[in-house]
Order: sequence, then C-alpha cells, then structure tokens
Amino acid sequence: MKKWQRQLSAVALTTVLGLGGVVTAASAATYNQKGNALANYNVKKYKTVKNKNYYQKAYAYQAAPNYNRGGLYQTKPGTIKRTAGTVKTLKFKTNVYLPVTYATSGDWGNPQSEVLSKSGKTLYTLVMLNKGTQTGRIVKYNLGKLRSKFNISTTNMTALRRATYDKSVNQLTATDRQILKYVKVGPTFNAGHGQSLAQNPKTGELWFVGAAAVHANVQRVSTKTLKPNKRINFTLKSTVAMGENLTFDKKGNAYFYTYSNGGWAPKNTLKIYKGKINKKSVKFHLIMQGLRHNPGWKSQSIAYNAKNNRLYFVSNSSISSVPVSKLGKLKAKDVKAVKLSGKREFEGLQFDKKGAGYLLVNRGSEILKTTNKF
Repeated sequence: MKKWQRQLSAVALTTVLGLGGVVTAASAATYNQKGNALANYNVKKYKTVKNKNYYQKAYAYQAAPNYNRGGLYQTKPGTIKRTAGTVKTLKFKTNVYLPVTYATSGDWGNPQSEVLSKSGKTLYTLVMLNKGTQTGRIVKYNLGKLRSKFNISTTNMTALRRATYDKSVNQLTATDRQILKYVKVGPTFNAGHGQSLAQNPKTGELWFVGAAAVHANVQRVSTKTLKPNKRINFTLKSTVAMGENLTFDKKGNAYFYTYSNGGWAPKNTLKIYKGKINKKSVKFHLIMQGLRHNPGWKSQSIAYNAKNNRLYFVSNSSISSVPVSKLGKLKAKDVKAVKLSGKREFEGLQFDKKGAGYLLVNRGSEILKTTNKF
C-alpha cells in the first residue's frame, strides 16, 4: 500500500487582496501521508556536543533607534554589533528599510521570514497581517532594480517606505508608482506562524511549515502567484511536533530544529532534523547529536550558507552555526556562536552567493547586511 494518498483540497483558498477586493484561489493539491515521517531512533544513543554557552535570556523587544511616528523614514543605516561569542568580529548594517504600511497603518509591520536569491537581487518576505491570527502574504521585491534605479540601499533609504505609505493614503507620486512596479504583492492565506519560508535551491521551490504540531503540514508556494499550490499533511511521530523553522542546503536536503524541554535530552538542548520534502511526502531523521546549549530563549529561524556549507540557528540577538559536513560528529570547536546588540526581534537570516549575511529584524522592518563574513 502506498504511504500517501492524494486528494484535491475540497476547500478553496480564500484570499483578500491589499486593494480590498476578495478573490478565491484555485484549490491546492493536498497529499495525506500515512505512517510516521520520522525515522526510528534509540534515545539512549543520542548525544550532545558541549559547545560554549552564550545563551541569550529573554528581553522586551525594542525598536530601532529613532523608529517612531516621527522617525519612520530613517535616512541613515543602523547597526547591530557583536557583543560576545566565539565569533570575534561581526557587524550588521542596514541595507533596506522595508515597508511598514501598505493598505492600512502598520499592516506590513510584522514580517516573519525571508528568502533571498543567490545574487542578492530578489527578496521574498512572508508578512503576517493580523496579530492573533495566522493570516499572511508573501511580498516579492526586485532589490536589484530598486537599488540601481532608486538607491534604496544608499542615498535614498526612505524611498520604499514612502512609496507604500503614499499608496495607503492615496497620494502616490510618479516616483512612487515606478518603485511599486518592482514590488509584487501576493494574496493572503493561512500561513501558520509564518517564520519558515524557505527555498530549495535544487528545485527553486518555495516552502513553508503550515502547521508546526504533531499533525503537521508543509506547503509549497508558487513563485509566480505567491500563493500555496501544494500541501503535504504528515505526522513525524505521535510524540514529536514539527519545528517552526525550515531551510534547505545546496543538495536539496531540508532541515529544521527544536529545543528540548527536558526528558531524555537535557533541557535547552538544540535538536537538529534532516530530511527531504518530496513531491508527495516528507521524510526526516533526527541527527543523533545536538547542541548542549542553544543560542537563546526563542527559536526564530534556521539558515544555510552555501559559501561555507554551514547551518545557522537564529534566536533573538544570538546566532549559532555548525558545519553541515560534521553533523553527528561535531566537536565544541566546530560550533560558532555570537551575541549581538540592540534587543531587536530577529526574524530571519539569508546568505548570498558570496557568503554575505542578510538579517531580517522587526520594529521597524528592515534587512541588515553583514560587513564581514561569519
């Protein structure tokens, strides 16, 4: 008997556009996977690497300096700097101030994840629209054109935010209209927590975790329509919930991680899972060695850097990384960690083909680029 059963979703995806109109999207293909998607493992064989502890404790999120009603249009780049860790030098500098308002005040102020093309010229963000709900949408930016034509990363850092705000109050200028041609706005859909948008470089497909629970699902998003067009429902194991983060390496392997609450793995251990998202099913296995010390109190994102073949585990103001080639046989020296300034909410991390990092943070929404590699 096959392990999955194909069904066409009986419920149409209803999407509300930023312009106020309501549109019903075509049904997405849904596959119900039978049996456990997680390979069996012996908990007695699970080990951890005793990495240095740079755990970031919880804090109240702070906004960027000068970010308030009067300082919405920040004209100069901000910075986030290394304060401690095995990484000796690291600084992020604002590269793009992302829109906060598009249709109504603050409706784009809560981005949860990002995908950056290898060239660094195309950006997708998954923006959650309403607190307390799971409604989100994907926005695609042609950063290459926005930078070259409108200098949004250098001498005209206010341009992108001004254009979307002007749209919200029906005061678009000719320049605003030109800018918005390079911003594609997708329809709304149920995006779960929204913090897991990732692209498989092997296939070019966009995926996100729609339900991070025992009864989980992953969903594929069309890069053309920016809405889900495939869903795979699965259960890892009756006692194991899917993580809320997702990334892929250059070979198309998928990864996510979770924090241990105790039990057979010490509390605050970082557990790493590796697998494949196939056409109609998913398969994962637990890497039988975790990190004894996770980076911080909240799991925000996972990222992959093809330049150095490392995985990055992102918490607020704290990031750890490990080499993919040594998963399962890590030594303490293989684990890099850095704590950072600012008390911002970290939402995502991506890398371009040269290995430069692009950090997505909130309050207000912006992308900061590394001035050095880590």
